[in-house]
This record gives sequence, structure tokens and C-alpha cells, in this order.
Amino acid sequence: MSFVIGIDKGTSLIKAVVFDITGRDCGSSQRRMEVLRAQPGWHEEDPERTWRLCVETIREAIAAAGISGSDIKGVGIAAHMGGAWILDKGGEAVRNAVCWPDERAQDEQMALERAGLLDRIFAISGNGLMPGITLMVLAWLSRHEPSVLDRAHVVLCAKDYLRYRLTGGLATDPSDVSFVPGDIDRREHSAELMSLCGAGDWIDRMPRILESGEVAGGISASAAAETGLNVGTPVVAGLGDASANALGVGRIRPGEALTVLGTSCLNSLILAKPDRDPPGLGFLFAMPCDRYIRILPNTSGTITMDWFLERFGGPKKPDGAWDFSAMEQLAGSVPRGAGGVLLLPYVNGSGVLAPFFDARARGSFFGVGSHTTRDHLLRAVYEALCFSTRDCFESMPARPSSLTLTGGGSRSAFWAQMFADICGLPIEISSAKESGALGVALLAGVATGLWPNLEVAIDQTVQTVARYEPDPRAQSEYEGWFSLFREARDVYRGYSGRRADLTSGALTA
Repeated sequence: MSFVIGIDKGTSLIKAVVFDITGRDCGSSQRRMEVLRAQPGWHEEDPERTWRLCVETIREAIAAAGISGSDIKGVGIAAHMGGAWILDKGGEAVRNAVCWPDERAQDEQMALERAGLLDRIFAISGNGLMPGITLMVLAWLSRHEPSVLDRAHVVLCAKDYLRYRLTGGLATDPSDVSFVPGDIDRREHSAELMSLCGAGDWIDRMPRILESGEVAGGISASAAAETGLNVGTPVVAGLGDASANALGVGRIRPGEALTVLGTSCLNSLILAKPDRDPPGLGFLFAMPCDRYIRILPNTSGTITMDWFLERFGGPKKPDGAWDFSAMEQLAGSVPRGAGGVLLLPYVNGSGVLAPFFDARARGSFFGVGSHTTRDHLLRAVYEALCFSTRDCFESMPARPSSLTLTGGGSRSAFWAQMFADICGLPIEISSAKESGALGVALLAGVATGLWPNLEVAIDQTVQTVARYEPDPRAQSEYEGWFSLFREARDVYRGYSGRRADLTSGALTA
């Protein structure tokens, strides 16, 4: 048989997964990333250590599959986007890599806001700014570490660095360029945008751009010796993680939608062409097949549930882990609407990014009375994340016909049905458990002839394992609660600004 391997380098974990032509996970391995925090708010990695972890996962995944490197026909790499992995002319890292959660460039970002440049930046890129995006990091380096620019030969993203170590070739792809960010219409770097962001001196350090599914090179002799892969095994350009996850759950056709129910809820819609609605908010990334993915994130995803359980407690298993099955029974015993309790789930310290922007927004329970129990509050948490997801999709350029739910929370049938009832959409659960790795493995398989094109690859590897239809009675009942949710968040938006002024930005529970 023939196999492909997908590498998914995340912020917390790096994984390697071997897939066969049916999309079955035949063997995998993972390692926890090692984060360096030299100063508060910094998030760096030692590139050499990251490469060593990648090597270990590749070797172990091949061994777990019970095959040899010669059975691997192609390699794909996905990774978190943003940040900067900077190499000199000899291919050595100039400094530690800076990753997207890094906050050091907040002053540079605020300066752009004060200068009134955010609208122009969004018009070019379709992206809101974050301190950890590549151009903000480069602007900070120009100001604080100018010697890095002098030594720099190329600026890579995380997946591009790993591919360089595998093949010796320097390149990137349109999906990662999207979050540098670049010109989303041209799917390339923008000299104007780099200059606006204070990173204009770096323009000649940006790598060439290859299509995501294009073969970028073959496994080098040195990489083969380290990983166990065969010399010359094709490696495709790959994808940023948001695009890879969409592809891995089979979402490539315009109008298809997915929500990653994780620490943040990434609410995503596949588009045939760039569409920046709603203006100034969220992200717009390139996808394979000249498609695009519009993302409106709720930054307070399952972090909201984590916060609730840490503060209010809940049932646990004998080993001390949270018993989510028992929690669903408790929440399910409470009527829809949680006894009149609503939660604005804005507990993330970064505030709200979509469907409105408010860095000072904070969460709040409404409608608490003498009858309210912990179970009412618990159900309100479940419902709140459904309300906030619908809130984002109602601001999207088009309404999807169904919604694929993925991430850890998607394994809950109770929650999936609630999403269907509140969003008024059929909810589908994909068979893919490692969607990022599978997404880039499909690209590698198409590039090496295992499948004729991506549509066929998806049809043969990605299945819907569960589907939840909206219950008409529940859907009708939730309409009123959703309307109240939006009224509450609009009122609270004004209050949050006033509260921040009075407390000088101090965080409140």
C-alpha cells in the first residue's frame, strides 16, 4: 500500500500522522512544544529544538504504522500562522523564533491604530491586526533589534521552516502569506502593507510563494538520515493551520462552513472569492483551488467552560478529570433558556474580535435570581457558546446550508444538538480526528498521484459520522433567547467601555 504523512505543528503540540488512501490514521506520534518566555508576554521557540521534536514524531509515526520510509509517497506540513522564523544566508536561525501568541509588538499595533491606518491595512489584507502577526513582529525587531535585519536572509513561517529542514528549499504558500499579512486579492506579499506596518525594510527578505499543493522539494539526504524517510520523497508547500483544518474535515467548496470548538471558537466560511464583510473584523485566508476562508473568531471558546469549572466546580471522574457526561446530564435537566440566565461568554482577557471588536469587553451572567442553581449557570455556558457562534455566522457574507463542528467539544452529542437548535443549521461531525495533518496529507497525496484531485481525495477519505438536525420546537424557542442575547451584549458593550474608564482598564471577573 501507499501512504502519506501529515505534520501538524501547533502552538502546544507537534504531531506526525501516517494516513493510507482511505484517510485512516495508521500511526501517529506527538510531542509537546517547548515555549521560551524570556520576558512577560513573549512566546518564542528554539528552532533547532523544534526541528528535533519534528524528527522524533516522524520516526515514531512511521514505526507506529509498521511501515518503512519507502512506503511514504509524500509529505505535507501544516503549522500555526504568523510569527517569524528568520534565517541567515547559511540557513542558520538568526535568533529564536517568535510565535503568534507573542505580545511584544502591542505598542507598534496601537501606533497604527492611533495613526488611523487600520482601515487601509484591512482593505489590502482582509485581516485585523494582532501583535503576533509577522509584520508586527518584524516592525518590533526593526525598532528593538536592528542587527537581526542586518543578518537576515529570509523570513519564514513555522511550517516553512520545517519544510526547509526537510528539503533545503526556501518558500511559503498563499495561506501563510494571508496572515503575514499580504495582499489577499493578489495572494502575494504587499510592499505597501509592509511599509504601512513599519516593516518595509524586510520586503526583500520575504520568500517566494508556491501553491499550497505544489511540490516544493524532496527529502534531503541529511533529513532522510534523521527522519527515516527516503531521499527525494516529495514534500508539498503545505498550509497554515486554519486552512489545513478546513481541508481536513472536507470543507473546500464555497458555502461550506465549520466551527472549531476549541480554546477559541473559529467560525469559518469557504468563499469563491475574497469578501471582507464585516469590514475590519476577523481574518481572510487563502485556500487551495483559488478558494478563501473567512473567519470570525469568538476568542472565548471552551476557555469559558474551563473558567466556569475552575470557579464553580463540577462532577469529576475517579481519576480527577472532569466528567463531561455527568455535566451534560445536569445541564440537560434545566429547561432551554437556563431558567432565564444568559451568559455573555467574553472571559478571554483579549476581549472580543467578532462580530464586533472590543478589547475591553468582559463576560457577565444576566437574569440570576433566588431560584438560580449552579446547573442553571452551567447550561447557560453551553448555550452562550452556541449563541456567540450564531452571532458570528449572522455577520458572514453568506448563510451556510450546514455547519461542520470540530474540535474537542464536537464529541458531545448534547452540545452538537444544541448548536443545531440555536444556529438553525444541520450540524455535521467529520470522521477526521487529526484534521490539520489530514488536510496537508491530502495535498501530498494529490501531488503524488494517489488521488486525481482534492475533491476526489476528500470524497474518499472524509466521512460524516454524525448529523444533527434542528428540532423545530427548540429552534423556535431559542429565537427569543438569541434576540435577548444580542440585546444584552449591545447594552453591555457600552457598559464595558464605561467600566474600563472607571477602573483604568483593571480586569474584573
